[in-house]
Amino acid sequence: MIFQFCLKSGYMKRIIFLSAIVFSINAFAQISNDYPNDAGIESDSRVLFVEKFNDGLTNITGRYDEVLNEQEFFLDTDVPAGSAETFSLKISNTEGVNSGGHLYKSFSPGFEESVFIRYYVKYPSIPDGYIGHQGVWFGGYNPIIPYPYPRAGYCGLGDSRISIAFENVWQDNPPGLDTYLYWGDMRSYDGGYTCFGNPMITQGKTDFDQPAGPDAPVTDLDEWMCIEMMIKLNNPVTAYNGELRVWKNGVEVGYWGPGFPNGHWFKDKWYNNPDDPPFEGFRWRTDENLNINWIWIEYYHTSAPESYIKFSNIVMAKEYIGPIWDPVSSVKDAGLGKLKVFPNPAGELIRVSCDEKINTLKIFDLTGHEIKERKQGKEIDVADLKNGIYFLVIETQKNRYNQKIVKSGRSDDIR
Repeated sequence: MIFQFCLKSGYMKRIIFLSAIVFSINAFAQISNDYPNDAGIESDSRVLFVEKFNDGLTNITGRYDEVLNEQEFFLDTDVPAGSAETFSLKISNTEGVNSGGHLYKSFSPGFEESVFIRYYVKYPSIPDGYIGHQGVWFGGYNPIIPYPYPRAGYCGLGDSRISIAFENVWQDNPPGLDTYLYWGDMRSYDGGYTCFGNPMITQGKTDFDQPAGPDAPVTDLDEWMCIEMMIKLNNPVTAYNGELRVWKNGVEVGYWGPGFPNGHWFKDKWYNNPDDPPFEGFRWRTDENLNINWIWIEYYHTSAPESYIKFSNIVMAKEYIGPIWDPVSSVKDAGLGKLKVFPNPAGELIRVSCDEKINTLKIFDLTGHEIKERKQGKEIDVADLKNGIYFLVIETQKNRYNQKIVKSGRSDDIR
């Protein structure tokens, strides 16, 4: 058995594997914990938009303001682990004909304060040196418009545009993910004449043609990745109190806000360095009418050979979403002495002994559906369950524990 423990230290997380039993500690609550396999997540009041690609291409494209090159869209049965959906969206390009396609959707009146976006993406193995923009972008236009208007190279857009992306900025082999940001105070590589998206996770790079450093969030080619980004708008618009946060597969890879982290700008790139002054914070906008009001699912590929990208389980929300929680594949026995679940197997009652105050006990079946809940109790009745395997989730004031249980039909006094 394996024990997995996630510890946040400064701006990094370390994952420690010990020989024992799996249990997990969440740095903070995540919406996905309430919706195993993402089932029903669209009904949560904190959620702003969901795209699961589960109701046919005609319905999918009908939800967007602009659809580019629909003939390059395909529904693919390849989906991330834990997803309850049947399909992902595959977007390709045809060499000599087009450079891919996109879906663009605007929101009116848009969203203020903090916005989180989580999505799954799979990049294929392709030759290095490609040119393109491939990922899920989000941001704002003032005024709101029903189509993307990138204006690459323009500086000074604080009253009219914000664009946030985390994509293959570093064109090495394999390519490396980084931020690609446009905002009012973005940096220029040529003294203010031209502005292209700013990377913030450069990790030892000094120019685009240098290889990725050992800590760079290199793209996992041919594997599903869970990407999540958060932007907190500056308010008032004169303040430098905006924030940006990025996670890859549930692990934080960057967090910037007023007074953190320490580092410096070199031309249009930010470098973390504890010996430098603190980051000033983001003044994302200079006009209060500019907010987060669009999402752009983009595949722009201009190099041979023909290629593709896959997207799945996109969620926008007001709070941290987190990776898909799958009680079937990710849950192991919980323990470490401080927590005990007994008897197991059980016939009538499951009891929990824990040093922490228990908020809820929940039981899920093998399909990930919640079938029982007990609030602020140390036991839960399983007498009416059919014999078989289930998952018990113990939520305390501090942590979340997951335990496989067996309903055997025997008396609950068997130890």
